[in-house]
Amino acid sequence: MKIAQISSIYLSVPPKSHGGTERIVYYLCRHLTRRGHEVELFAAGDSEVDCPVQSVLPVASLDDPQSTFYLEKEFEARNSYNLYRQADRFDLIHAHWPTLAPYFSVSTKTPTLITYAYIEKEIHQYYREHFRSCFPVCISRAQARTLGDECLPVIYNGIDVDEIPFNDTPEDFFIIVGRITPGKGIAEAIRIAKKAKARLLIVGQVTTHLPWSEDYFLRQVKPHIDGKQIRHVETMPYAELMQLMGRARGFLFPLQWDEPFGMVVAESMAAGTPVLAYPRGAMPELIKDGETGYLARDEDEMVDALSSIDKLDRKQCRRWVQENFSVENMVDGYETLYKQAVGSRQ
Repeated sequence: MKIAQISSIYLSVPPKSHGGTERIVYYLCRHLTRRGHEVELFAAGDSEVDCPVQSVLPVASLDDPQSTFYLEKEFEARNSYNLYRQADRFDLIHAHWPTLAPYFSVSTKTPTLITYAYIEKEIHQYYREHFRSCFPVCISRAQARTLGDECLPVIYNGIDVDEIPFNDTPEDFFIIVGRITPGKGIAEAIRIAKKAKARLLIVGQVTTHLPWSEDYFLRQVKPHIDGKQIRHVETMPYAELMQLMGRARGFLFPLQWDEPFGMVVAESMAAGTPVLAYPRGAMPELIKDGETGYLARDEDEMVDALSSIDKLDRKQCRRWVQENFSVENMVDGYETLYKQAVGSRQ
């Protein structure tokens, strides 16, 4: 099958540090090619994948100091246009939100599968009404419920467990990884760590294209960073980050919104590190409560859970990911949907 993958031009594929959608696209390009499919990627020009790359700009906009918010919007549109002007060369287009692929899908008979990395209910309903040749896919059952459309297919994001070193002898600190935004619960993680008298390492960047991110960091995060109990690292290479996550006693993730998946959660468990989270969004699907982490109802329960984290079997955390969130399972699921979408065209 000849398949086009299209991702945002904001980050390279794979991302230089953590980044869920772009790493999923990377895995799909690699494993679909290995299975004999002809794959092309439409993304930032500094992407490094096992297939041809077409790009409308040489460097991901996040890493280009000359990029602006307006240029980024322009190149996102141009990236989709570049693909769909040659869409008839492909059997199927696999788009990854937030690309503008749906708006161009009406120009071709080639079906478009679109993975909802994140999407608002109103946008999903608009796509359903106006872009009938698009086939939406959710990344968790919780996301499908949130969209009010539980008949949508669900394919969990996959982790290449072989790329993540396992650690069964953790050090005495907890970790949280994510963008510095209110929804990720960074400030809450700091408060919980202080109550528990635990050391916390924050790995995450201020998100420049979200105007509230810097203010949130300056007001609610930075004042607590002392370099001892509360530490902060803006970014690091992916391989180093995976090793670091494995060294932590636990991954502290007090989300303040309904996360539709959470790649870092699966990556943490693959490294052997249990996760402490609230039962919001996809967390009850990702975490086996009492075995691969704890789902706490409030901050007091979270504080208590920190002291119990060492009772959990770190090997079971890794097994859980291998059995439920592997790359192989993900690619199998997408191959099935690809065949269904292509068959619907005939």
